[in-house]
Amino acid sequence: MTNMSDALTGYLTNSGLMKSADGQYAQKELHRFGRSIGWTRLVESLAPPEIASYAEGVIAAGGDISGKLGFIKDFLAYLKKHGLSSHSLAPHVKIPRAAAQTSSSRSSLNNETIQITAEGHATMLNELENLKNQRVSIAETIGIARSDGDVSDNAPLEAARELQINTESRIRELEEMIRRSVVLDQSKTPSKSSSIKIGSKVELLDEESGKTLKYTLVDSAEADPTLGKISVASPVGKAIIGHRQGEKIIVQAPRGERSYRVKSIAI
Repeated sequence: MTNMSDALTGYLTNSGLMKSADGQYAQKELHRFGRSIGWTRLVESLAPPEIASYAEGVIAAGGDISGKLGFIKDFLAYLKKHGLSSHSLAPHVKIPRAAAQTSSSRSSLNNETIQITAEGHATMLNELENLKNQRVSIAETIGIARSDGDVSDNAPLEAARELQINTESRIRELEEMIRRSVVLDQSKTPSKSSSIKIGSKVELLDEESGKTLKYTLVDSAEADPTLGKISVASPVGKAIIGHRQGEKIIVQAPRGERSYRVKSIAI
């Protein structure tokens, strides 16, 4: 059976995608997907619910939804077509019609500046430093594995090479985001902002459930729904930006319309 690492490598090699204008962008998004699923995970074990859940997370984070999910959808179709998975997973990646973008608009997005919080910028710098520090140990691992017998059938060598490829891809991704980033100067913003903007920490009251949700509104490059960081381009982000404390907002989410009230805004 084939694991995620081998399947992605085979797809990128055989699809000819890396020779296209979107090659680097596709590799970045597919590697993000691979990291989330797990590189050693057998693709046969992937289930439709977790694929749908991953797609919903991408939609919630916002940004170039069509581009990100399009590559993943094609990859999953490749798994089925080539007999690597018995499940038909691609149909479970549902791309909202409103998210469709052209390649030219995506290229324009990739050259725009990124407004990022000081915390997000520090996190990126720290991850970049850690990854660069791993280069030597990865190279040493490759050297040891290469000297250990036949390189044509050497699982440790292939695993080390794959780790090196993934590490270098993430380093390039981080360097590009840092190059484009502009750190928000939140010292010039009052402790309680009059309206929601990028960098705002917001508490929303779900009027249906009565639960309080806490979010930080960020650029899509910094978005991480697991940490409560939502993109300004996400359904919730689009709905709340510019609103003030006490105002009611309606969010058009993939699972239907939701009603919230802004409880508090802080920096």
